Order: sequence, then structure tokens, then C-alpha cells
Amino acid sequence: MINNILSPERDIVLIVDDTAANHEVIQTFLNDIGVKCENAFDGMEAITMCSSVESNYYSLILMDINLPGMDGLETTRKMRKMGVTSPVIAVTAASKDEEKIKVAEAEDLFELLLFKPFNSSVFYTTISPYIKLALLRSLLPEIKSNGTATFSNLDPEVCDIHTAIENMGNSPRLFMKHFNNFKTNNADLSLRLTELIENRQCSDAAVLCHSIKGLSGMLGLTALYKHIIALEDILKKEDTPDEDTPTNMFKISQLLTSINDDIRSICQMQL
Repeated sequence: MINNILSPERDIVLIVDDTAANHEVIQTFLNDIGVKCENAFDGMEAITMCSSVESNYYSLILMDINLPGMDGLETTRKMRKMGVTSPVIAVTAASKDEEKIKVAEAEDLFELLLFKPFNSSVFYTTISPYIKLALLRSLLPEIKSNGTATFSNLDPEVCDIHTAIENMGNSPRLFMKHFNNFKTNNADLSLRLTELIENRQCSDAAVLCHSIKGLSGMLGLTALYKHIIALEDILKKEDTPDEDTPTNMFKISQLLTSINDDIRSICQMQL
């Protein structure tokens, strides 16, 4: 829903691995796409963490099969008995864990297997059924950054991709299509609005705001969405704002400046 823009949910991944280097590599991949990570270094720590949150708190759990003490299979069994519903992907070295892999497959413990060593492309593709931003990244190995916003530092106030992809039926391709169309069609939005208002065509400006409101909401363009709503509200109350209403004209001018800044930031994004 469009209202989700104001309070978007974020993916959280639990990494269960006894090796600090593995945590660092996986966390780097996840941080690069804006996904939050929590870390457990053995099975008991993972179980304790899961017991203190909702059953579906984690968007995904990455479980090393070969944990010391309580291995990944037993840890996952206990999690399921506790009622944990988060998907679990086993991280495993195929040659070393053949027997455990057979047991896991027989018990249908894991949603998928991620075989070590893996590169970023394999990682994003493997987790993409559960992490929307990984799906987008798997479709876009590199995002150009020639003076533009990059994938890792994307400001959710400019574009909340999490919400946008959800609004597009979890289809990154559909999001990219409509996002790029929006940029092409609305690069001059603030100019069009300014001309309509200066020509006292406030009802037409309000109609334009209304159409942009729906599109910007669907595309997760958070700041633009807020500013367009505010401008539409003022224009609906003012048939012809004039010099006798300086307060409203000042607000309109401020909003047009903000909308111009929003559009500039959106157009700098290359997806």
C-alpha cells in the first residue's frame, strides 16, 4: 500500500556461522544492498536470539551446517520446534558436508543450499527469493555511479526501493520500467506546475498533483510524495492564489522548490 512509504519494513538477515571472516563477507554483501544483519556464532546463540523475537522476525536465516557443538541441522530442527517460520538457507562446503547435506535434504530442513566458496552474483541469486533487493541486484550486477546515487547509499527519502518493489508485485523489472518512465516523463514537473500556478490554473495544477501523487507513491518516491500531497491540498483550497494570500503563496513557493529538488535527486538515480 502507498501508506507503507511512511513506515517501510526492512529485511533483517540472521547469519549463523562460527567464523568471523565468513560473517564479514556475507555482511558486506548484505550491507551493499541495504539489508540489516544480526550475527550468531553458534547454534545456542542463534536459538536464544530467535526465542526473543517474533517467529517471522528474520526475513532469512543463513545457517552454516558445520557449526561446532550443535551443528546447523540440529539448530534448525530446534528452531522449527520453537515455531520459527523464517526461511533458512544452509551454507555449506559440499565436499566436507556430504552426509549432512543428505540428511538435510531427506528431512527437508532448508529452503535452499548455498555452497562455499561463492561470489556475490551466486549469493544474491540464491537469497533473491527471500530478499527483494537481492533480486534487483542479481538482475543488475553493477549500477552505474557517474555522479549518481548508488545502490548501497540510496537514500530512502528519495526512493524507498523496498516498498516500491513490493508495490510492483515484487517485480524488480516492473519497478525499473516504471521508474525510468517516470523520470523521462516528469523531469520538467516543477516547471509545469509553476507555469500552471502562475497562469492561475490551480485546478489543473491540482489534477497534475493528483496523478503524480499516485505514481510517486507506487514508486516509493517518499519525499516527492509528501510534497505533492501538501501542494495538492493547498491548491484544492485556492481557486486562484493571488497577492492577497501571501502565506499560501509562500508555502506554494517552498513546495515547488522542494519538488524541484526531489525531481533532481530522482533523475540522478541510474537503475
